[in-house]
Amino acid sequence: MTSQSKMQFDMLVAYFENIWSPKVIKLGAISAEMVKTSDNAGMYIIHYPDEKTAMDTLENIQPEVDEVKAQSKVHISGGDRLFRVDS
Repeated sequence: MTSQSKMQFDMLVAYFENIWSPKVIKLGAISAEMVKTSDNAGMYIIHYPDEKTAMDTLENIQPEVDEVKAQSKVHISGGDRLFRVDS
C-alpha cells in the first residue's frame, strides 16, 4: 500500500497495528505484520490457517478495505507460503 504522504502512512500503520490486526486475528488469522518499503509505503501481510478463513475474513472486513482503498493505493494479492524462518 502507498499513501500520499509519510504522515498518512504513519497514521495508516497505527490503524493497522491497533485496530485492523486485532480484528483479523479475532476473525481467525494466525498473524499480521507490516513491512515498510519506503517513507510512505509498505506491505501488510496476514497469515491464515487456510483459504476459507482468509476469504471469510476478507468478506467480513470488506467495508474497511474499501475505505483504505479510498485513501491509499492498495494492491491485494494472495498465495501459499512456501517457507518461514524465525530466529
